[in-house]
Amino acid sequence: MSVRSAVKAPRIAACLAAAALAACAGTAPPGGWGEDPVLDRLAGDFYERISNRRFNSIATYRDPALREFFRTTQAWSDYYANLVQALDDAHFEAIRPTRIQLLAIARAGPEQVIVSVRFTGENGLPLRWWRTRIVREDQWEREDGRWWIVPGKL
Repeated sequence: MSVRSAVKAPRIAACLAAAALAACAGTAPPGGWGEDPVLDRLAGDFYERISNRRFNSIATYRDPALREFFRTTQAWSDYYANLVQALDDAHFEAIRPTRIQLLAIARAGPEQVIVSVRFTGENGLPLRWWRTRIVREDQWEREDGRWWIVPGKL
């Protein structure tokens, strides 16, 4: 083995490790976030479904696949209005998050968890080439064995 290849090997290994770590960013750890794999799957599915969607669109609001995570239509409407306002206040271009990263799931009670989520998207302000982001905490509750998203008060 030459000196040059001996120096390259650790660099390549470090680059591969960094790439693997970056690829896993935002995904659940190997055993899942918490003790409930159903919640892990549901949270992942919901945030994946809203990634790269325009939130100033009636099609997103009327999407039945998104409404199924809420107990009532009113709960979905409250969550939607709150999220649209937060994305607009953070100047997301087209009110569209391009990446949603699950940060943590923390127990808040016997049947409640708080899901921390980072929303990232293009900046909609003129001459702003950098991205914009917000971190939200969504409350989820389990009732009769089913997990629901509970919107905050408007």
